[in-house]
Amino acid sequence: MSVERKVAIEKESATDLLKSLSDELGCDADLMAATIEGETGLFEAIGRAVDEIDQIEVLIVGLKAKEKAFIDRRRRLEAKKDRIRAQIEQAMDATEQKAVTLPTATLSLREVKPGLIVSEEADIPARFWKAQPPKLDKTALLAELKAGEQVPGAGLDNGGFAVAIRRA
Repeated sequence: MSVERKVAIEKESATDLLKSLSDELGCDADLMAATIEGETGLFEAIGRAVDEIDQIEVLIVGLKAKEKAFIDRRRRLEAKKDRIRAQIEQAMDATEQKAVTLPTATLSLREVKPGLIVSEEADIPARFWKAQPPKLDKTALLAELKAGEQVPGAGLDNGGFAVAIRRA
């Protein structure tokens, strides 16, 4: 039987006992507590419930540590993947290969348009900020920069190439 169920059953027993005692004995709290302790298993069930809460809290702490470890591991793997893709892109660019066909994949260099670089958010004019909560409207800012406008605190990167990998 689960701890939750045991506590619920013992609570019901203690509630019934208290009701009958209060009708007979009045409201002597010490006497009622002693009677509940002696006549029911409520306090033991509550003790087991507290023990289970302690065990759950230990598991939660352990899981949080594992989650952090997995997040760190995922970030390292993502960075490694990005480095490998960059090496492939550099190799293909250096050897002037626009596409490479392998048994398992086809790789091609695709041009990447210039992207947004925000160097100083505080310098960006208010028209590029959305209200509640204040958030930079990067789409509008990028469109304005691509149209050739100068915007303080922002600019475009040089664009470049990226490797597209299609699986066979």
